[in-house]
Amino acid sequence: MKRIKLLYLFLVACLIGSNANAQDKWTIGFHYSAMDFILPYAKEKEPFKPSNWNEGIGVTAGYRIHPFVNLSANYTLSRIEKLSGGTILNGDLSHFATLNVEGHPLGNKEGFWFDPYLIAGGGLHRLGENSLGTVGGGLGLNFWLNSSVAINLQSTYNAMPLAPKETAFGGVGPGVYWNHNAGLKFKLGKAKDTDNDGVPDRKDKCPDVAGKKELNGCPDADGDNIIDSEDACPNDAGTAEFKGCPDKDGDKVIDKDDACPEVAGLAALQGCPDKDGDGIADKDDACPDAAGKAELQGCPDKDGDGIADKDDACPDAAGKKELNGCPDKDGDNIADKDDKCPDVPGIPEEQGCPKKVIEEKQLEAIAKKINFATGKATILKTSLAQLDELAKLMVEFPETKITIEGHTDNVGNAAANKKLSQQRADAIKKYLVGKKVAADRMTAIGYGSERPADGSTDVKAANKTKEQQAANRRVEIHGTKK
Repeated sequence: MKRIKLLYLFLVACLIGSNANAQDKWTIGFHYSAMDFILPYAKEKEPFKPSNWNEGIGVTAGYRIHPFVNLSANYTLSRIEKLSGGTILNGDLSHFATLNVEGHPLGNKEGFWFDPYLIAGGGLHRLGENSLGTVGGGLGLNFWLNSSVAINLQSTYNAMPLAPKETAFGGVGPGVYWNHNAGLKFKLGKAKDTDNDGVPDRKDKCPDVAGKKELNGCPDADGDNIIDSEDACPNDAGTAEFKGCPDKDGDKVIDKDDACPEVAGLAALQGCPDKDGDGIADKDDACPDAAGKAELQGCPDKDGDGIADKDDACPDAAGKKELNGCPDKDGDNIADKDDKCPDVPGIPEEQGCPKKVIEEKQLEAIAKKINFATGKATILKTSLAQLDELAKLMVEFPETKITIEGHTDNVGNAAANKKLSQQRADAIKKYLVGKKVAADRMTAIGYGSERPADGSTDVKAANKTKEQQAANRRVEIHGTKK
C-alpha cells in the first residue's frame, strides 16, 4: 500500500511541476475506467461484456519527449466486484498505477486532430490486500478538439505474471485483465514563445522574431500581409503579384526596378515612357516628341551628317560638325552660308574670300634670294629683281605691312655683326621706299647673330659648321596686316 501511495505522490508531483515548467509538452487527463478481469481458466471469457466491467476513475500525466514518443503516468481508483463468469466480490478499493511509453506514429504535427498510439509499460496494482506487479500493452487514440483539449480512448491488456496461480478472484493461472478508459486530456502550461508575439514556437514560422498571428508569427514591416522573409521589398508595401514590392504607376515594373516610378512606361525601358517610339526613354531623350537616333540622344538628323537637327544650322544639307552642320564647298572652314566666295578658299577676315595681303610664303621666297656683298650692306644686283617683285606686291596689296630682319653668323665682333645686320635691313627698306612703298609700312630690324636660323638659343652651338654659319647669314621678311 505504501508503494501505491508513493507512486501516487510521484504522479501528483509531476503534475504540479508540469504547471511551472510546461512548454506545451505536458498533458493531464481525467478518465472513466472500466476493468474487466479474465482468468485464463474461467468458464466464461467475454472480455468486452459490459456486465463484467468494474468501474473506476483516474488521472493521467504525460510528457512528450519526442514528436513520436510520449511518457505517461496513470492512476486509477476502482472497486473490483465482478469477475468474468459472473463472480461477485465485495472488494475493497483497488489502486492501479502504471508508467507507460506511448508510440505516436503520426508524430506531433500542428493541425493533426487524429492521434493514434501504441502503449507498452507496467506498474504496481493493489487489489484488495494484494500488491501485484503488471506488464501490458494496448492501443490509444486522441481526438484533438483544438490545440489544448482532446477526447481520449484507450484499451490495454495487462498481465500479472507473478500473481499466485490460485488467486483471490478464483480460478487457476496468472491474473489478466482489460482496462478500457475514456476521458479528456488537456495540454498544460503556455506553449514556448521565444519571440513573445503570442504565437507558440511550434506554430511560429519565425520563432526568433516577433510577428503577426495571421502570418504564423512572422513579421511584416510594411504591413502588406507578406512576410518579410518572402517580401522582396520588406519596407515598402506592395502586392503578392510582385513579391511584396510596390508598383505605383501600374506599368508592371516594380518601383525598385522602375527608373520612372511615377509615370507608366515600358518594361524594356525600365518602366519609363517613350512618346515618340524611338526606343529611347523620354527622360534620356533630348527630343522626346520627335523620333530620332540613339547616338544623337533621340534627336532626328534629316541630312544624315551626324548632327541633330536641333543643333544643325543647316538641317537640310549635310555639313561639318565644326561648322554646326553646314557645308563648306571650298574647304576653307567657312560655312557656305557665311562665305562670300564659297567656291574659292578664303579667310575669315575676308568673309571667306582670299586675303588681301601678301602670302607669307611669297615673302619667304623673296627673302631667300636677297644677297649682299661680303661684310657690307650693299645689295647685289642679282637680288634687285626680287626686291622689285616685292615692291610690286606691296603696291598690289596696300594693306600689307612687312618686317625686314637682318641676321648674321657669330664670326667676328658681335656688335659689328649686329650693326651690319641693321644696315642691311635698312638698305632693303630704303630700296623699297625708292620704289614708292610707304616707309611706315615697313619696319627694319637688325638682330646680328642673336637669332640662329635653327631657332636655337645657343648661338655658339648654332654656328659650329660652315653650313650653319651660311644659314645664319640671311634676310627674313614677314608680313602683317594693318
